[in-house]
Amino acid sequence: MTRRNLLATAALPLMAQSPQTRLIVIGDDIGAVHAIGEATIEAYRNGIERSANLIVPGPWFLEAVDQFKANPGLGVGIHLCLTAEWTQVKWRLLTPMPSLTDAQGYPPATTKAFLAKTIDLAEAERELRAQIELGKRLVPQAAWVSAHMGAATATKPLKELTLKLAEEYKMPLQDTMPNVKWMRSVYGPNSTADEKVAGMLAAIQALTPGTHAFLDHPATDTPEMRRVFHPGSEHVAEQRSGVLKAWTDPRVLAAVTQRNVQLISVADAFKTAKG
Repeated sequence: MTRRNLLATAALPLMAQSPQTRLIVIGDDIGAVHAIGEATIEAYRNGIERSANLIVPGPWFLEAVDQFKANPGLGVGIHLCLTAEWTQVKWRLLTPMPSLTDAQGYPPATTKAFLAKTIDLAEAERELRAQIELGKRLVPQAAWVSAHMGAATATKPLKELTLKLAEEYKMPLQDTMPNVKWMRSVYGPNSTADEKVAGMLAAIQALTPGTHAFLDHPATDTPEMRRVFHPGSEHVAEQRSGVLKAWTDPRVLAAVTQRNVQLISVADAFKTAKG
């Protein structure tokens, strides 16, 4: 039996019957690195991921656009981005934002450095609008927004701005999904790949009726991904390829089927809440 067939019952359309156990698995940062895009599609086609958050200013954004066209069932959110964390992999924003960017035109690498800035809200609004509009134009199925590294919601004025844009564009903020239980401490960032598989398996076996959500950052372990790092996080390729393994492991897929867990997207969660 193929992995896709194995998950067929878990991917059925939303049903009215209850109680139902639902799981939202979200992969962040597609568009930032080629290896992230590869892993995102692998985890969707042969694993449990059903939602991906897209970095519109990312250097691999256009590849991600094509990947979403080829995989229309994969839910998409615009990962509102005001930071660029990696030491040797950077991206510039879509619009001029002098209150945020450095002399080279790059945004801060950390949320702490971001919060040390005095952000011009008019600049922030112009940039966030540009990301939403470009993302939505090229990826029409994009249905929600989220905040990369929490920057777009890191202060009260920025959160109010993000919520305003979410309402205006009818793309709700991921963090406002109603009646969702976030899965915490499934595994650690430094857990081995096998430990991540074991943690994911145990978490799925322990799911209760209702809607649960889990977010992480899958990637493939490639020479390119091994150059993605910042101080304090030097083994990103190894760590994130372990996430991909956990999300595609046959034992995890079997547990989803055996527990009759319904795999849904962030967009599905909002649709269900509307009735």
